[in-house]
Amino acid sequence: MEFTGSWDLRRLRPHFFPRGSAVVFGRRITAAVGDAALGNNPVPLPKKTQRWTGKIPTTANNWGQVQGWVHREDTELRYVGEDLISSPYRTRFWQGATIVPRVLFFVEQQDVGPLGLGAGRVRVRSQRSSTEKTPWKNLPDREGVVETQFVRPVLLRESVLPYRLLKPRKAVLPIEGSTTLLHGEHDHLDRYPDLAQWWREAEGLWVDHRSSERLTLLERLEFHRGMSMQLPGTPLRVVYGKSGMHVSAALVEDASAAIDHKLYWGTVSSREEGLYLCAILNAPALTEIVRPLMSYGKDERDIDKAVWQLPIPQFDPANAGHQRLAELGAAEAQRIAALGLDESKNFVKLRQVVRAVILDSPDAEELDQLVRLLLE
Repeated sequence: MEFTGSWDLRRLRPHFFPRGSAVVFGRRITAAVGDAALGNNPVPLPKKTQRWTGKIPTTANNWGQVQGWVHREDTELRYVGEDLISSPYRTRFWQGATIVPRVLFFVEQQDVGPLGLGAGRVRVRSQRSSTEKTPWKNLPDREGVVETQFVRPVLLRESVLPYRLLKPRKAVLPIEGSTTLLHGEHDHLDRYPDLAQWWREAEGLWVDHRSSERLTLLERLEFHRGMSMQLPGTPLRVVYGKSGMHVSAALVEDASAAIDHKLYWGTVSSREEGLYLCAILNAPALTEIVRPLMSYGKDERDIDKAVWQLPIPQFDPANAGHQRLAELGAAEAQRIAALGLDESKNFVKLRQVVRAVILDSPDAEELDQLVRLLLE
């Protein structure tokens, strides 16, 4: 094939298709034998493209009615990984654990009555969600008693606002001490009779309802080492959302908190380093710069490790620019912490409130300029 050009239609509204669309032009090469002028070599897609933008009225039914609403401009494609210097943080951030299906893990603490349960035990019940999928949403609530040490805080995607964490969920996780993951046949499991009953029942439900026999419940939790990479817990981590229209990052200072697979996390050596990264990741400039590197559905949403394809340098406390970013990050974190947010509202709405505060911050312009200078 000899590709000759393209049209980028992603910015037209409404979308033509459920995913972003484009037109690619080319022709099949049919050179005659011995034709040295044409040869028979494929020609790659040129970097020059034409971007179409505009909002088309729903009443427009033909090109004559549409073309007046469409703006076309010449621009260039940007290939992921091309001429980019990856950040040293790329190898320091990991995706969290697949703590699913939720009904087998997530719980709410229940009242125990006047007699209590004795020290070190807690009564729990399944915490349900409207987003559960079949067959798990059809299972009844689970109730039981578990040793307190196995009920851990868990940070989900909806737990993270820019610079601020919402109240974590709680989940029963079979983690003994700081590093050992227990399964139904593990020699240590029966040392904890309450956990043993809870976990073996969960394993049974998993076997009865899983879609394939490939993974055990613990292997599902440990997919790509998502849980064991977090053990033992560290007191300072930065987390950010795997997807979203904007990057949202916060500092985690609870070593016992587990991180869900909808988040990425990385350890930092100091609070300053953590605030330096939060300042960069939460900056509107960062989201603007990283968007061309994000995979595309209806909009750029899959952040994943795209941010680390940018040349974000490792924090250097002797670097005045890095120190200033850390100071601005600390100031923004204080402003966001002081907000009287109604945490019962949807996290998307709360993120919008926080981003509005960030845009109106007295440090917004300086922070934006510092981030752009850092990444240019």
